[in-house]
Amino acid sequence: MSTGKQEGSWNGTQPASEIMYHDLFELNPQPMWVYDLETYQILDVNESAVRHYGYSKQEFMSMTILALRPEIDIPRLVEAVEKVKKHDKLYSSGLYRHRKKNGEIIDVRIQSNIVQVGGRKAELVLSADVTTMIAAEREKRKSDDKFKAIFDNTTDAILLSDNDGVCIDLNNATLEMLGYKQDEFQHCSIGQFLELPEETPFSVVWKNFLNGEILNGTMKVRRRDGSFMIGSFNAKPNILPGVHMCVITDITDRIEKQQELLASERRFKALVQEGADLISIVDEGGNYKFVSESCYPILGIRPEDLVGKNAFDFIHPDDREAVLALFLEILTKRQIKTEPFRFTDGYGEYRWITTTATNMTDDPAVGGVVTNSRDITEAMLKAHDLRISNERYRQQNEKLRDIAWTQSHVVRAPLVRLMGLVDLLDTGECGGLGMETVLEHIRSSAGELDEVIREIVRKADKVQNDDE
Repeated sequence: MSTGKQEGSWNGTQPASEIMYHDLFELNPQPMWVYDLETYQILDVNESAVRHYGYSKQEFMSMTILALRPEIDIPRLVEAVEKVKKHDKLYSSGLYRHRKKNGEIIDVRIQSNIVQVGGRKAELVLSADVTTMIAAEREKRKSDDKFKAIFDNTTDAILLSDNDGVCIDLNNATLEMLGYKQDEFQHCSIGQFLELPEETPFSVVWKNFLNGEILNGTMKVRRRDGSFMIGSFNAKPNILPGVHMCVITDITDRIEKQQELLASERRFKALVQEGADLISIVDEGGNYKFVSESCYPILGIRPEDLVGKNAFDFIHPDDREAVLALFLEILTKRQIKTEPFRFTDGYGEYRWITTTATNMTDDPAVGGVVTNSRDITEAMLKAHDLRISNERYRQQNEKLRDIAWTQSHVVRAPLVRLMGLVDLLDTGECGGLGMETVLEHIRSSAGELDEVIREIVRKADKVQNDDE
């Protein structure tokens, strides 16, 4: 079969069958060669092999088939050739690796037959490059392995169904999520597990899914025990012809937590936005970062008009220093409470407020000092009026005590004299005083008593008038 003059080469004296066989060898679109089973020497090679492997025909004819194999694969080749030597007729096939002249390693499918060349046993080899096919198969196996790993180990439920929505496969996570056993899912329709509105039959939903109209969303899924879970699903029709996939994630806990959060936010709004107290968040310098909606009904100032401004600019100058000194303690204390101080409202007047400040700068959700302020203006005014009233009563009491002292001391002196003079007249023992003298003393004491009584009446009238 070689192109030289060795025995067994084809020439014009050969039979037509051998010429036809030779033409099939030379014109075959697949690489072909013949090698000696004893020496591994390549005896002949066709043009397809020359083009595909990159060696010239002369280079091929000087090589053994060992040169076409990666060094690590040579022991396998030698073992295979030894098996071939034991037979006179043998067809074999298998997958091997070959090396081109440029060093590229390719995957090939070898088909071979034992032939006789010049009386020596040789092997005719046909090599088909299947590198692309093998690479595609490897990628497919990788993809299949990945899918299997995900299918078997994910915590999400994965269901595969046919065109009618009947389950044909599912993973263990589906069984655990829905509480079923494997055999209970046989020939079950996906529609059996979905909680759909009465006006929406499963057939309509499934048709829309097959048309690509429903690919993801949330749905209620019925468990085996009759309870429900909320599932987030991602679906893909025709992952294989007639095979459709749906992946379901149990988001029941997440939805419940979201609902709790919404309820908490509503409570927060009710307490903060619509409450009677003024709640705000300020930074460590006292600058407003947040102000509740209650600011307007309390102070007549809209929240957006305070945000970005410094709270101490609104405090009465006489109160500012004391409040600032107390506020600075928030840097080392968790909470402080102020004494009542005056705060400018939206009408330019001062409102009395008291504030509790809580340091929450370390909370990422707050990032500042939370102040809870209450308007106590009305209470402060009432307290002021009460102090004035108490002072007035105190002064009145002082005057009354003065009147009482007058009654008990000043009135007593002329009254005692009168009583003594009356006793003298009654007993007739005037001690040498004439009647006129005694009477004069009586008139004088009576006049003094009358003046004292007048003064008492005057003071009493003044106390009454002051009270009115």
